[in-house]
Amino acid sequence: MRLKNVTKITIGIVFVLLMVATLQLLIQPTIAAAPQLPNNSCADCHRKLLFTSEKQRQFVDIRIKHLESGISCSIVCHEDKLNKSTASTYAMWSISTHALFNVTCEKCHGGNPVATSKEGAHSGLSNISIARANTPETCGKCHGAELEEFKSSLHFKKLESEQEGPAPACITCHQAHSVRVLTASEIEDFCSNCHNRITGIDPSVPKKAETALASVNELQVGLSKARSAIITAQASGKDVTEAEADLENARTILKHIPSVWHRFNLTYFDTEVQQGITKTQEAEKAVSGGPAATAPTKSSGFEGIMLLAGAFAVYFLKRH
Repeated sequence: MRLKNVTKITIGIVFVLLMVATLQLLIQPTIAAAPQLPNNSCADCHRKLLFTSEKQRQFVDIRIKHLESGISCSIVCHEDKLNKSTASTYAMWSISTHALFNVTCEKCHGGNPVATSKEGAHSGLSNISIARANTPETCGKCHGAELEEFKSSLHFKKLESEQEGPAPACITCHQAHSVRVLTASEIEDFCSNCHNRITGIDPSVPKKAETALASVNELQVGLSKARSAIITAQASGKDVTEAEADLENARTILKHIPSVWHRFNLTYFDTEVQQGITKTQEAEKAVSGGPAATAPTKSSGFEGIMLLAGAFAVYFLKRH
């Protein structure tokens, strides 16, 4: 009897397990199946979207509005070659400083960013503002100080005169959508594209440009050291008024360095940077400099020995 009960229990457990397995097979495909959304995925064009900031997450809201309106990015707006070009442009822009500060397409290209249709969004588009020769004025709407410095450069004068040969505009160095800022390690090779022995345009410029940009790092280090010295001096009760003034002057110079660079006068640029470095050194010296070192005094024993030696020398000379 006991054996029959065990057999029945075993059969019951096996039956339950088979039923559970069967239900899982029936239910699992339904759970695992991807939702069938309309053909309006931003990933059709932009496959590496990373919504890690509030600004980027706003694109999710745009996509939702597109879904609700039945607008397909991959069909209605960006077709064929334009689709690929737009995806690449967006990818470059999305990692740029412009994207970080929400400088979107219409700032340079025109158009209506709040429109919900292609026609409305593209109204007011103009190629005039993004024409290479016009980019300084377009960029200058936001970067006024840089534009003013650039207008005093030989680069701008050549661009304005429309002479033959290379005449750099904003997009030459910064590119249109990635908006890069060249580093000291990159600038020599980049400037060599125009400044070389083949073109005959001052081939000494690239190396000078690298040296000039590298000196900015020295200024930044000097600012950090001076600030640390001032904080230490304040904690010990010293008067740091003079040092703070020197430090503020150095900060002002560093603040204007990006615009000054666009003058493309390397001698002037280097003079400005060196002046800032000097100010940081003066600030640090004002709070950390100790009393002047005094010359060591001669001991009386040493003077006595010298006097005795002199007497013997005089005696020796008289005898001979």
